Amino acid sequence: MAGRRDGRTDHGTTRRSAREGDAVSLDWEVLLARLADELTAKGKLSSPRWQAAFRATPRHVFVPDYFEQDSTGSWQQILVDGDDEALAKVYSNAGLFTDVDTDGRGVSSSSTPGLMTRMLELLDVRDDDRVLEIGTGTGYNTALLCAGLSDEQVFSIDIDYTEAARQRLASLGYRPALRTGDGISGIPNHAPFDRIIATVAITHIPAAWLDQLVDDGTVLADVKLNPAAGNLVLLRKRGHVAEGRFDAGQAWFMDMRHPNQPDPPTAADRASGTPERSTTNLPAVAWEQPVPWFLTCLTLGTPIDVGYRLDDNYRPVAARVSAHDGSWAEIDTTDTHPRAVTQAGPTRLWDAVEHAIQTWNTHDRPTWDRLGLTVTTDEQRVWLDSPDGPILGRLGT
Repeated sequence: MAGRRDGRTDHGTTRRSAREGDAVSLDWEVLLARLADELTAKGKLSSPRWQAAFRATPRHVFVPDYFEQDSTGSWQQILVDGDDEALAKVYSNAGLFTDVDTDGRGVSSSSTPGLMTRMLELLDVRDDDRVLEIGTGTGYNTALLCAGLSDEQVFSIDIDYTEAARQRLASLGYRPALRTGDGISGIPNHAPFDRIIATVAITHIPAAWLDQLVDDGTVLADVKLNPAAGNLVLLRKRGHVAEGRFDAGQAWFMDMRHPNQPDPPTAADRASGTPERSTTNLPAVAWEQPVPWFLTCLTLGTPIDVGYRLDDNYRPVAARVSAHDGSWAEIDTTDTHPRAVTQAGPTRLWDAVEHAIQTWNTHDRPTWDRLGLTVTTDEQRVWLDSPDGPILGRLGT
């Protein structure tokens, strides 16, 4: 999955030597087979189509290097060629950062292989389906699609990285249609598509995607309102309506980026005035409860930043949520009960958390697969249990 970056920061480059007793060179095919067996055992890889595609596609071709942080927090570029430890990591069920921007933020990654295979299984493609992928990234998932179908049936778009992906795909004999551009627009000149799969997080389903989807076609996307506030949803289009449920599992993708997109706005100065103090028996780290946190952000309808306040020894003493209107809340993370809550600003953020958890409890603590989404030309509403059930909120468009 990929995000926009204006330029790569200079980072240290590491080529690690084999440790004493290690094999001089590991066989990537053996490592790939082990990974495929692991994903099969976990139920993330099952159908003959994707079994064959996954076992035939070398991940290291698409991840020749990756980034990881050292003990000082500095990013190190790890070159895979000739490094058995790095090769083994590429063939593990782990996501890997593949680019870091000038501010030290990961902006592109190769997603966890188990998540990729789970999504491909959910997509439920047929032999003659044409698939649009939003978020080419390294090209690895594109290669899996080509191996499972044919490259003539695969179309992919990303804001960046497409030329490198094109070369890697060509080295394996694949030549799908790749485009560099804003994924929110899809690829209209190659429409219609039978399936659309997004490997970036979005706050709502773009209208252009549904316009480019055949009737009875499906969209699989990660709907995220804020960090950790969302999940995969699988929608089927019938007429002018697309509808479906959220997946029972959990997914983590980077946000979709757009051409000339400005940096994220910085949080406003903390709202002035006397903070409101209260207590709570709820968990302090609200974003660790995925469904209630999604309901919170669905209600607030605004970007939320999360983090911690640290003491002088860099230990967390309070969980912190803040909004760009200056509103903020801090919840004590120490062992005291009830926990102290302090909040201020025009939006009472912790009140929203408590209200969402109350709603969640009222509905018998629903898991993700009890939630669904209906997309029409006028609205995108989140519902509970069935399209005719309680409306939990609406996505902004």
